[in-house]
Amino acid sequence: MNAITFQITEKDVEQYALVSGDHNPIHLDLEAAKQQGFTNKIAHGMLTVAKVLSVLSNEVLTPQELLGHYEFTFIAPVYVGDRVTLTLKQVEHKLRVEVKCGEKIVVKGCLNKYSLAFL
Repeated sequence: MNAITFQITEKDVEQYALVSGDHNPIHLDLEAAKQQGFTNKIAHGMLTVAKVLSVLSNEVLTPQELLGHYEFTFIAPVYVGDRVTLTLKQVEHKLRVEVKCGEKIVVKGCLNKYSLAFL
């Protein structure tokens, strides 16, 4: 499958903080993030996963398919402003997802894909 790219914006992070209630300063304040050893504000891990699931739902799945159980492993932070690239590999009814920022893997995951015809 082809790679799909999107960007994590400052607005994404701010809006996610509002809806999730997670106002940890490492997401919203550059100095706080730097004090914790990061080079920039970091995106919420679940924001990154939500964007991945949104891309998969809107650009990969057919209207007759849906995602079921999924697991993600966070390997490295995604920073505000990062361009994120998803690569997908389908193995039977599972999608294996690799998420990169540049050449660095930041998230890996596996998702079950179901056809509505079998439900």
